[in-house]
Amino acid sequence: MKLKFLAILILGISIANNILATEKPVQSYQKVIDGFVSSFLNNDHKLLKGLLSDDAVYSFNRDVRVVKHGATAVVNEMRKNGNVAMQNCDVKSKIVTATDALVMAQIDINFSAVDNKQKNYLVLERTKDGEWKITNVYKFYVSSNDDIKEKKNIAV
Repeated sequence: MKLKFLAILILGISIANNILATEKPVQSYQKVIDGFVSSFLNNDHKLLKGLLSDDAVYSFNRDVRVVKHGATAVVNEMRKNGNVAMQNCDVKSKIVTATDALVMAQIDINFSAVDNKQKNYLVLERTKDGEWKITNVYKFYVSSNDDIKEKKNIAV
């Protein structure tokens, strides 16, 4: 009788565990990249905040120096700007390289009204929960006058 009771108890716990277990769906890195583009185009600070890791860093050029901001500062600045959508810009994205744990994507934003282009390189990492989060954003402001030439390394 005790054996029968124990077997029913184990079976009941097993069934309850399977019924109550909810597995969080794993978000694809492409959804995170598309979300980044959408947050930029729509100035959606709430969407961006959900895509960034807590320790994400934005690095961008200002003349000859590099400026870095944390995720909170970027989201707060976006919040201050309100819900102003970007207009007159063309956005293209592509995956530079991807592994099961790390992805680098390039997002080019070209504004048609002004001579201003942005090249954004996103670094995404998979968290221990299986979610993809943006950990680094490298933003380059370039104009058509900026002639990016390939530099050659010379070994001595």
